[in-house]
Amino acid sequence: MGDRIDRWMTGEGTVRILTATSTAMAQEAARVAGTTPAVSEALGDLLTGVALLELAQSPVERVQCAFDHNGSAGQLVADVWPGPEVRGRVENPQASAEPLIGLDGELRISRHGFRGGQVYQSRLAVSGGSIASALQQFCLESEQTLTLFSLATVTEADGSISRAGGMIVQAMPDCEPEHLSRITEYLEQADFGDLVRAGEMPVQATAALLDRMDIHVLGHDPLTYQCRCSTERAVNAVRTLSPEELEEVKHGRVEEVVCDFCGHQYLIGQAELEAANAAASAEEN
Repeated sequence: MGDRIDRWMTGEGTVRILTATSTAMAQEAARVAGTTPAVSEALGDLLTGVALLELAQSPVERVQCAFDHNGSAGQLVADVWPGPEVRGRVENPQASAEPLIGLDGELRISRHGFRGGQVYQSRLAVSGGSIASALQQFCLESEQTLTLFSLATVTEADGSISRAGGMIVQAMPDCEPEHLSRITEYLEQADFGDLVRAGEMPVQATAALLDRMDIHVLGHDPLTYQCRCSTERAVNAVRTLSPEELEEVKHGRVEEVVCDFCGHQYLIGQAELEAANAAASAEEN
């Protein structure tokens, strides 16, 4: 089974469960960022968690999350487009000093309409020293939604990622206390992260936790790591240069534009600017 997010609902329709299988996504993110194993785990957890958040709260919007904290890994960023399609970066990919994730931090989350429109931004001071607790706090305080996050990215002795996934359990607006109490009782029997670290795949871990509950399958969505950089975006970045700098490009200067997320280098000169202008003119006509 490839990477995907599986969705369930309890029989009463008052509690929603989403489980992400995100191994390939986390592996690609670690490869692109060049992270140490410990930082790979932190980055994998953030990307998995924000992908779950996007699908649960804003499935037709782009969600960006920047997590600043006082740990050695520095800022972690997740950028999730509808799909979900995920990309991310970390400030210090080779960090090793403990703690990698600081006890105190701040989450900045923005939501963009997929085809434009208003941008909604939230900023929240968080604590706890884990990405799961930070996202959980955000949902409760900024979204007024009780959402339990469990995240696990597992690395082996050689540094490779062998499994990655996450689960959220979210109370719907009409959730009754007894419904939440019942599912909490099941979740207290074992820990999702521990099960994944012990060798279970994320969907198997969810099934083991909730096998006695009346839950119904809603469907599943593919989950991919996908950088959206392009020559067109690089050209648009060059167009923001000053008139004097653009004049130099017209006379042979070449600008190097490097994607912050995947490291791809674009060389933009007069030929690329002219090609972009010609394409724009053709579309208008």
